[in-house]
Amino acid sequence: MKSILRPVKLAVFFEHELSSGGNYQQALNNIMDIKGISDEIVRIIIVTTIEENVTLLASYGIESVFLPLTKLTYLRLRIRNLVLTMPGPKISRLFGKSNYLERFFKQNGVDLVYFTSQSSLAKYLDFTNYIFTLFDLCHRDYPEFPEVRASGTFEKRELFFQKSLSKAIAVFVESDLGKVNAIRRYGLDESRVYVEPLAPSVNSLIKEDDYQANYIDIKSKYKVNHDYIFYPAQFWSHKNHIYLLRGVKELEMKYGILLDIIFSGSDQGNMNYVKEFAKKIDLLYRTYFVGFVPNDEMPYLYRQSIALVMPTYFGPTNLPILEAFKLGVPVFYPNLAGLREQAGDAALLMNLEEPSHLADLLSDLIHDDNLRESLIRKGMLRLSELSVNSLGDTMTTVLKKFGACRICWR
Repeated sequence: MKSILRPVKLAVFFEHELSSGGNYQQALNNIMDIKGISDEIVRIIIVTTIEENVTLLASYGIESVFLPLTKLTYLRLRIRNLVLTMPGPKISRLFGKSNYLERFFKQNGVDLVYFTSQSSLAKYLDFTNYIFTLFDLCHRDYPEFPEVRASGTFEKRELFFQKSLSKAIAVFVESDLGKVNAIRRYGLDESRVYVEPLAPSVNSLIKEDDYQANYIDIKSKYKVNHDYIFYPAQFWSHKNHIYLLRGVKELEMKYGILLDIIFSGSDQGNMNYVKEFAKKIDLLYRTYFVGFVPNDEMPYLYRQSIALVMPTYFGPTNLPILEAFKLGVPVFYPNLAGLREQAGDAALLMNLEEPSHLADLLSDLIHDDNLRESLIRKGMLRLSELSVNSLGDTMTTVLKKFGACRICWR
């Protein structure tokens, strides 16, 4: 008997600016992954709240719709949300039966919304079902960092997750530890939490012919004098650029080895401190702050480096190590719960309390070609292990379950 279930109309939200780095790349990966789901199961509309993304997405063959969200629109959404959650008589009729977002969904026949990030818009959906993507719960893991404590950020995140996670029909997390923490901290049903590991960005999948044809000499472009290590990360304090600087200085003092450092990423308030610290320990002249770089330059920054060194406290998963694995670059990663599980045995694990440990590991890598080759080989293997799960398969499962429920109402 032919199925009477119609395809689910899925609105996929893409809310990232290109300069947001890993979040942009991962959301793009997810869109590419679910595009292959059968039309008999889903009809997809890509929605972006950033007008420039329409052109950027089109360059990847992705058609999208721009949904403008002005400050006034956000204000009305917040006021309406506040009124609806107040005890006592409601005055929601002043705002209409549905809000701006849900009118858009209704006009486009949307059944289900997939937020490819930790979108604040989820809390404004009163009637429309949604899938939520949970990147991390690092405000709970490391509440000591200023970006977590400032301006009530911790409290805001707690309130947001308590409301948004419990109403989601499915929550996508990036690791087993992320799933355990989401269930334990917010009381989610295990059957609604799905583990979807990160994948390398599409821009790291460069062919060798293209790499050679468009070759960029990184040392020449940025006037780098020595071999360098690479760290692509925005300048938040939790990214721990300071540890990397201390480790490279220890390498010089302990082993007499001079390495340069290339930092790429935008300033989130901590860049000046990092520069001051580099100057204080006489490393500023060997440290290059290249800012935000185009996607097509990233493979060259990776491949011409000695290694990716990523001493971040936040996780439990991160995108750059997967890009390094894909591009054949050794990885240094924190020996912290969740992060070490992402890397497996394919990275040299750093003790973040001991910068001299980084110096020792760097010296080992520089003097041992067999270690380098082993790390590159293990990185490729680890990447294949993490690529077993497909977001397309998981999304198909979620859509089928939802479709069976969706037929129950008009």
